[in-house]
Amino acid sequence: MAHALILRAINRDRDEMGKSQEQPGAKPKPARRRNKAFDETHTALIETAVRLVSEKGMEALSLSEVAREAGVNRTTIYYHFDSREALVEAVRAWSSRQLAAAFAPGRSREDRTRYIVRFVIENPEVIGLWAEEFLSPGAIAERYPEWEGLVAGMREQLASRPETAGIDAEAYCTLMLTWAMLGPRVYCGSVRQDLSKDEAIERMTQAQLGLLRLHGIEPI
Repeated sequence: MAHALILRAINRDRDEMGKSQEQPGAKPKPARRRNKAFDETHTALIETAVRLVSEKGMEALSLSEVAREAGVNRTTIYYHFDSREALVEAVRAWSSRQLAAAFAPGRSREDRTRYIVRFVIENPEVIGLWAEEFLSPGAIAERYPEWEGLVAGMREQLASRPETAGIDAEAYCTLMLTWAMLGPRVYCGSVRQDLSKDEAIERMTQAQLGLLRLHGIEPI
């Protein structure tokens, strides 16, 4: 829904730009500025929504509250999101992009692991939204863009050792992704509430890397 609104707005701006170009002496720059302003406002609204969810939980998320916190009027926010559900979907998509960033080229497995652990611990309510999507029926590759690559890499590593060669790579990745998404939240919120956030992140990172090493998967 949110993506449809964005596309409609962009197409409308393009139409207006085309009309202005047909007029003698018309300059297209204002339309381009509007497109840039739209994108910047859209991003700011999503980031405001993420902050509200992280600070107050999903029940605090509303279009009017996000508009107030972001310093825009309600007309503006409805231009970007036509319902609370559309805003929630945008927050969910934002969390998927943040998680996908863990797999950027050049990151070591230890860096990726620590990045995900920190994101999960620092954004428990947002991760709850992602977990809903993760648990829903449907093709996981459409919601988790790194899935196929993750499975292919794990299949190769599992096949390299006789003691792990018989493990189903997709099943293993399902378990690995589940512990990565839920484990840090449970550990920090229910098991070791006495730890600082940074200490909990480090302990969970090393525990996950240790489990991988037990299966012959080195944190490279």
